[in-house]
Amino acid sequence: MDSTTIEHIVIAGGGASGVCIYGFLRESHNAGFWNINNIKTIYGTSVGAIIAIFIALKYPWDDLDEYILKRPWQNVFKFDIKSLLYAYDNRGIFDRKIIEELLVPLLKGKDLDTTTTLLEFYQKTNIEIHITSTELNEYELIDFSHKTHPEWSVIDAVYCSASLPLLFSPVLKDGKCYVDGGTIMNYPLSLCINSIGEENMDSVLGINMAKLDKSINQVTGESNLFHHISILLNRMYDRASCEHMPTYTIKHEVIIDNVMATIYDIISASSSYEQRLALIISGVELWEKYRREHLETTELLSS
Repeated sequence: MDSTTIEHIVIAGGGASGVCIYGFLRESHNAGFWNINNIKTIYGTSVGAIIAIFIALKYPWDDLDEYILKRPWQNVFKFDIKSLLYAYDNRGIFDRKIIEELLVPLLKGKDLDTTTTLLEFYQKTNIEIHITSTELNEYELIDFSHKTHPEWSVIDAVYCSASLPLLFSPVLKDGKCYVDGGTIMNYPLSLCINSIGEENMDSVLGINMAKLDKSINQVTGESNLFHHISILLNRMYDRASCEHMPTYTIKHEVIIDNVMATIYDIISASSSYEQRLALIISGVELWEKYRREHLETTELLSS
């Protein structure tokens, strides 16, 4: 196993692929590739921010498995005609309650709650969490952390980061409008490197999304409104990722297959234990592939 100590983790946004990312992190941690007790910072965008909170709370992996797999998520991600009517006036189908439902049970298990601030979260975990969002009115990247926004709640910061336009209502606060951080920077590797210094890049584990294969998903005469919107948003995210592609090459980086997710895919994954389990297994397989192709090769060359 590589002798470098992983101290920083960067997690890109990727919708339901977040469960795959979780599987990779769990398996690589259990294999001794990284240790949560050595982690100083975690940078996350959208679902990457959600996963960051999950692992920073330092629950046993078996407990997180049960939470992800067995909780009735279909009761959280409800989609019906009422949702569409709600979306018209509220600029999105879902709202902040989604993130509350995702995180509050885990927060309460560590004596935290919906009002827990980023500063309080840092004081509890001793891990510096950076959550990226986009302020839409000025179209600028926002880096939420206990240093920059100490009084912001964890729930609000994560919701800002995961607030995919049209799917989630944006956060309107103090004349600003916050939406999903992936609209500017889906993979905040450069924020991490700029903070810790290039001399420490070998201590970073980065998990990024592969470039979207545009030939697979096209708008056709059979596309419905949601498919059309999904493709539009995915193209925008893909372009944003290209324009803000990190210029750094790090030693430990994993690329997750980028499969375009529609609202139906998200609802389906939330309703299916089997789909969530399959995503975790794909993360396990990704770790095994990474270990074979990168770590074992490095060990052979150094022996």
